[in-house]
Amino acid sequence: MRKRIIALLIIVCLFAVQSAFSAGQAEAPKAAQPSELRILVPQSPGIPEGVEALAKVYMAKHPEVTVTVRSVPFNRYKEQLTVMWSSDDVDDIITTGSPDIVNYAYYGALLPLDDILPKSERSQFIQSSINAVTYNGKIYAYPFREAASALFYNKKYFAMAGVEAATIDSPWTWSEWLQNVTKVREAVKAQTGKDVWGLTFLSNPGRGDFWLTPIIRSNGAKDSNTYKAISPDGMTLAGYADTPEALEAYTFYQKLYTEYKMAPTAEVPDAFGNGQSITFLSFLSSANDLVKKFPATEFGLMPLPYFKTPLTHTGGFTYAVSAKAKNPTVAKDFIKFASSDEGIQIYFDTSGSDLVSRIGFSDRFPQYFTNANQKFFSDILEKYGEARPATPGYVLYNSIMGFNLFLDLATGADVEQTVRTKIKEFEAQVKNM
Repeated sequence: MRKRIIALLIIVCLFAVQSAFSAGQAEAPKAAQPSELRILVPQSPGIPEGVEALAKVYMAKHPEVTVTVRSVPFNRYKEQLTVMWSSDDVDDIITTGSPDIVNYAYYGALLPLDDILPKSERSQFIQSSINAVTYNGKIYAYPFREAASALFYNKKYFAMAGVEAATIDSPWTWSEWLQNVTKVREAVKAQTGKDVWGLTFLSNPGRGDFWLTPIIRSNGAKDSNTYKAISPDGMTLAGYADTPEALEAYTFYQKLYTEYKMAPTAEVPDAFGNGQSITFLSFLSSANDLVKKFPATEFGLMPLPYFKTPLTHTGGFTYAVSAKAKNPTVAKDFIKFASSDEGIQIYFDTSGSDLVSRIGFSDRFPQYFTNANQKFFSDILEKYGEARPATPGYVLYNSIMGFNLFLDLATGADVEQTVRTKIKEFEAQVKNM
C-alpha cells in the first residue's frame, strides 16, 4: 500500500513539473515575423535622404523588417497618390503636407492614428499641427515638420527713420505698421532720393492662403467666425469669410495697392533683396536665400502685424498610413520612431534642420537651432502658429479664396461683391467634388 502511495506521489510530481515547463514555454515570446514596409515620399529637398536614413536605423533596430523608400517628382506626387490609392497595391506610409490631410481623410484614403497619438500625448505638439490633421474628431497624420511666416524688414531703412522694429512679444497692429513704414519710406526718399515699396511678397501682387488669409483672420477674436474663416465641416464660407470684420480687413488689404500705394501690382523680382522694399512677408527659406544671394542687405525679423489677434499660418510635412496598408501595425511603429526626438535628430543630421511640430524641441536640442533666423521662426511658430482653414477642398479653397480673390482685390475690384462671388463659387464647387 505504502509503495503504491509513493508511486502515485511521484507521478503527480512529474505531471506538475511537466505542466510548469509547458506553461513556461507558452509564455515565451514568439519570434518576430519578417515583414516589408513601403514608404512613398516626394522628391523635395532633403525628404528622400532623411527618410532613407530613418529607414536604415529602424531596420537595424528591427532586423525582421525590410523598409523600402520610393520617391516621385514633387509636381507629380499628388497625382501619384491618387493613382496608387485607386489600386490595391499601395505604399504603407506616405508623407504629405498637413493641409491635404482632411481631403485624404474625407475620401477614406488614410487610417486614423489615434492609437499612436492619443489625447494624453497631443500637448507635446503645437495645437495648430494637431488641428490640421484632425477630421471628424480623429487624427489622420502624425505631425513632423512645420512652416510659419514673418515680416522681414530692412535694418538700414528703419535706422534712417529712427524706427524701432516690433518684438516677438509685442507685434505691431496693421495701423502701427502703416504709420511706421510710411515714416520709413519718407525718410528713405529724403535721404536717398529712392522710391521704395512698403511691402512685397514672394510673388507680387500677393497671393496664397498661407500668406494672406492671416491678415483677414486677425481681425477677429480667437473663437469668432472671422478667425475660424470657414465652417467646422470645411464646406461653408458664408458667415465666416464675409463677416463685417473680414470685409474690413479685405478693404485694408486692397488699400495697400489702391490708396496707400504700399505694394506693387506687378512683379518686382527680388524687390527686398535689391533694396526696393522696406518690409517683406515670407518664411524661413527666404532668410537663407537672402544671406546667400544678397549679403549686403541687412535685415531683421518681426512677427506678422495684426488687427485683433496675432497669428501665422502653419502646415508642413506629416506622416500618414494608407487605409489599404498591408502592414499598418509596423507602419505605425515606424512613424512613432521617426517622430520621436531620436528620429527627428536622425532626419536633421541627414537633411538639415527645420521647424518642427514638437514643442520644446529647439530648447532640448539647441545645436540644431544655432541660426538666429531659424530660432526666431521656431519661436514664432510656437507662439502664434495657427492651422490653415481645414476643408476637404483645400486645393479649391486656396485657388479661389487664396489666389483669385486677393489678385482681384489688388486690381481694385469691389470688395463686398468680389468676396461674396468667390464664396458662392467655392461653396458650389466643393459640394460637387
